Amino acid sequence: MTKEPCISILGLGLMGASLAMALRKRGYAGRLAGYARKESTRAEAVARGVVDEAFGDPDAAVEGASLLVLCVPVRACVELAAELKPLLKPGMVMTDVGSTKSWICRQMAGMLPPGVFVGSHPIAGSEKQGLEAASADLYENALTVMTSHLDTPEEAVERVAGLWHSAGSRTRRMEAEDHDRLLARTSHLPHMAAAALAKAIGRDAAREVGAFCGNGFYDTTRLAAGSLEMWKDILLTNAPAVAEELQAFKMEVERVYDDLQAGRFDEVAIFLERAREARTELLKGHGGFDRPEKQA
Repeated sequence: MTKEPCISILGLGLMGASLAMALRKRGYAGRLAGYARKESTRAEAVARGVVDEAFGDPDAAVEGASLLVLCVPVRACVELAAELKPLLKPGMVMTDVGSTKSWICRQMAGMLPPGVFVGSHPIAGSEKQGLEAASADLYENALTVMTSHLDTPEEAVERVAGLWHSAGSRTRRMEAEDHDRLLARTSHLPHMAAAALAKAIGRDAAREVGAFCGNGFYDTTRLAAGSLEMWKDILLTNAPAVAEELQAFKMEVERVYDDLQAGRFDEVAIFLERAREARTELLKGHGGFDRPEKQA
């Protein structure tokens, strides 16, 4: 379990509140402070014991904290870090939960003192949003990718790893650019595909068509219900990699379209079989990273 005396979680939505709940469930005994803009969110977070104290001012939320976790959209993280920069004290470490890493790591490296920021991306989440959707089990056995600048002390990286292990997560270090290329394929492309599918199915007479939508529709379009603010930031900060993956997706769709139009149904069957095989292989790789060592 992490030895941080006080952790400040800035943003008490799904990711931030779930982190606080996970730490408490797994025995974290230090102080948890939170920041949220809405008074109703702050009141609920304290009433439910998600955090010990909640503030509407981020400056107050980080007072006395040793580890700061930015749980807001990617571009808002940079704005928040700029506001908090004058309050940073020796030994403070800052991390985030953003789904893209190259852009934010560059911004933080140019703005914060060396060794303060360690990027994090817990690969966990939900299309649901807000404190009401939070779960103490959100990070259980999830993979968290960590990225850091070359001049970041190993001690800072280990402290951030300790945070995620204490929440039940596994960790892996990667270069920010490698992370963004991989996540464009495994996370950002699926979201865009779900959005395109929802839009295509609902292109006209959506309410009438909706009466005929079954589990297949809900399963394949669930991601399209995600936070617009969060996804706008993800796409803005990882556009080239996402565009490359969309091109690959487009080629697959066009290939099966051409085969259908030409009556090449054997080719369509091969397409479906290879898709099933690809999914099976992908699932074999899921969870294939080392689990964290048990923390004292």
